[in-house]
Amino acid sequence: MYTAEEKISILFGEVGISSVKFFQVWDLFDGAEDLAANIHRSETAEKLLGNSFYVICNGIKTHEVDNIVSKMEKNDVVAVSWFSADYPQTLRYIDEKPYILYCKGDTGLLSTDCLAVIGTRKVSSYGRRITKDFTALLCDNFTVVSGLAYGVDSIAHETTLENSGRTIAVLGGGLLNIYPSSNQGLADRIVANNGLLVSEYGMNATPLAYRFPHRNRIVSGLSKGVLVCQAPAKSGTNSTVELALNQGRDVFVVPGEIYDAGFYGSNRLIKSMQGACVTTPRDILDFYGIDHELSNGNSYQMSIEEQSVVNALSEGQLSFDELVVKTGISAAELNFLLANLELRSIIAKLAGNTYRLYGGIE
Repeated sequence: MYTAEEKISILFGEVGISSVKFFQVWDLFDGAEDLAANIHRSETAEKLLGNSFYVICNGIKTHEVDNIVSKMEKNDVVAVSWFSADYPQTLRYIDEKPYILYCKGDTGLLSTDCLAVIGTRKVSSYGRRITKDFTALLCDNFTVVSGLAYGVDSIAHETTLENSGRTIAVLGGGLLNIYPSSNQGLADRIVANNGLLVSEYGMNATPLAYRFPHRNRIVSGLSKGVLVCQAPAKSGTNSTVELALNQGRDVFVVPGEIYDAGFYGSNRLIKSMQGACVTTPRDILDFYGIDHELSNGNSYQMSIEEQSVVNALSEGQLSFDELVVKTGISAAELNFLLANLELRSIIAKLAGNTYRLYGGIE
């Protein structure tokens, strides 16, 4: 059962009242009962709510919230409001805190250590590899938060599921109106695998364009830090980073090719933010004091070629040319293998194009 305060939140949320207006109206009254009994007499509430004022008043009079709750139950949706005991503490003090979160899945994830993984919808093959490799290791220690969009978001969610991790998707529309519609299957898999879908908008709310940058304050707000995998010059990712900084969240950025326009935004962030650059998931784990070797997640299964590189480095550091000779792997393939092993924090690249194992012989 929902409390009177929670029911008011649910009704306002379904009508589509913004968080700013909700709290302005809430402050006019002495609790839920006073609001329900007297809102129809309030000229100030009428001015604040506009045409929605009459919808709210009629909804209170006809007990419309009971119908909304019934629909929620039929669709396995629950509401976590500002007045709920399980409202996430990470959101309580952000600007424009949401007063209602419609949730489908494991709401317990709202109180876990979260890390946002974000980036462009038009992800490159390199950006895809960054997202997969970083997420595969980080999801052992964090609940991965993203926005269910094309590109980096989808890859982050999918990779987390592939590695039996936990993920939260924050939507820009209603839980019963998944956008993009082609990600309905991914949304269903998130819920089926103990993940969570979250939206501050009514269950059937249309995913309007302005709602996506607005929901990003929740993506960053839920998280301890934000990892930028790939961002061009103009990207919603940049607004999420700004929100994260305003909220006091940590920001990590993976660098990209300097001539690739798809990474212009990423590299610009690195230049403007001291300490933001990360080149391996180990950098983030070290920042939070996490021993990655103690992780209980799935171990990474190396290919025969990757194992031969590790074996060659087991006796000490080697140059690239020495690795070519010792492993018999072509230079082109070795470049790819080394980059992959470095991203997975298995090897480290030193000055002079030399490599060693993490924790190995210097």
